[in-house]
Amino acid sequence: MNADVKRRIAILAAVFVTALLFLYPTLSVITKKLTGSEITAEDLIGGDWISRPISLGLDLSGGVHLVYEVVASEAVTARLQSEATSLRSELRTEKVPVTRAIVNSKNEIEITLLTDRTLEKAKKIIQENSRLEYRGIDTESGRVKIRYGISEQEVQSIEDTAVSQAVETLRNRVDQFGVSEPLIQRVGTRRINLQMPGVKDIEAVKQVVGKVAKLEFRFLPRAGTNDGTITIKDKEGSPVQVEDVVQLTGAAVEDARVSFLDAELEVGLTLTAEGGRQFAKLTGDNVGRNLAIILDGVLYSSPVIRERISGGRCSISGGFRMEEAKQLAVVLRAGALPAPLEVLEERTVGPTLGAESIRRGVVAILIGFLLVITFMAVYYRKSGVVSAFILAINIILLLAALSAFGATLTLPGLAGLALTVGMAVDANVIIFERIREEIANGSSRDAAVDTGFGKAFSAIIDSNITTLLVGLILYYFGSGPIRGFAVTLSIGILCTIFCATFVARLAFDAFELRAKDGLSI
Repeated sequence: MNADVKRRIAILAAVFVTALLFLYPTLSVITKKLTGSEITAEDLIGGDWISRPISLGLDLSGGVHLVYEVVASEAVTARLQSEATSLRSELRTEKVPVTRAIVNSKNEIEITLLTDRTLEKAKKIIQENSRLEYRGIDTESGRVKIRYGISEQEVQSIEDTAVSQAVETLRNRVDQFGVSEPLIQRVGTRRINLQMPGVKDIEAVKQVVGKVAKLEFRFLPRAGTNDGTITIKDKEGSPVQVEDVVQLTGAAVEDARVSFLDAELEVGLTLTAEGGRQFAKLTGDNVGRNLAIILDGVLYSSPVIRERISGGRCSISGGFRMEEAKQLAVVLRAGALPAPLEVLEERTVGPTLGAESIRRGVVAILIGFLLVITFMAVYYRKSGVVSAFILAINIILLLAALSAFGATLTLPGLAGLALTVGMAVDANVIIFERIREEIANGSSRDAAVDTGFGKAFSAIIDSNITTLLVGLILYYFGSGPIRGFAVTLSIGILCTIFCATFVARLAFDAFELRAKDGLSI
């Protein structure tokens, strides 16, 4: 055995050992299932190992399936309300008295002036500080109302952005929910498809994932004043008046954690650097006033500001249960949804069908494997037996690659595994037949092997690369199970090329594979 063969054996050994290391978490979980041992959460995520176990998709493990529709029109209204609040503050700064700034039913901003003498000044300030379209002037009870709106193109842009932001917010929330390999996908213009394998409690998912979590800080009105206020409800359902100006929003929150204060649960908030500066100024300028903390339109608490609060920390209290406080902390960490979500479809997929699919898929792959290696051993003799070992190595490398990339195995993925078995043998057949041709033409054993592999190489590469391109196209344009099939197929092709060109050639160089009447092929 020459030095080149020893070097290639060392390379194959290193690749095989690395594959087993990546497969270790998967093998550990399978062993515990077979022996009936308890499988912990750490087992399912692989702990601190270099890889995690191959996870199963919704079609195999069961779980939660939800289809949401984003109420994108609410995002437009929220944007206009924010713009109205900003303009009202700017006008008051410029000494233009404004009684109120609201968004009407036509999605227009209505700014009511205290006197018409400041009309032109107000219009100039609005024009300089916004890109709103002027819609007209109305008069009500002797006061002038200026109406502004946004273009239809801007409305479409806001709605499209709201759906994209909703997808990212859901992704952040699901990640904190601790779900392995979820599917979060935009469908059409306003719908979002959410699949969470292994999760059974659909109500808990809806409470955590679908909550808007719109956090606002407003002041309670001063005694004897009712202008510029809106009515909301507290946790008991009683009406409460708060100022219509939002002083701070959930965008200023960087982190949220559950904590205890005087044996009462609360959600502690850590603000961003800018949010902390704004909160310090806000509390320093309004000592003695009640600051209302509002979540999704409900007043949770309204503590009195005793002193300037610096350090960028505050808290939300309100008689929380532990589970409620944890869920609130999760959604606040992930950020508020830009618009409410409406559930269009919900279902829980049981694992029974998945277990049966896994059993049948594995049985089909094993039967196919046994039939293939039996045929190869009978037809190609010793070379056929070696090809069976090469095929086993191929499957091990494929599973290790799936584990290394953190791929999810779906039912179409099992089909990709079965297809890989057939394609791997096809590459061996091409090589063996080429070698047979050379022997029939009178070539020696070594010359036949060299020429056979050389001639077969281009055919193997051509056939597999075209299939690989199809797999990449399926992955790019497909979704869900189609992508699972594409991933398994593509990785299988790469493993097949490696085994057919490197491992098979190493087997012929390392072993004579001779029969009594010549090369065993």
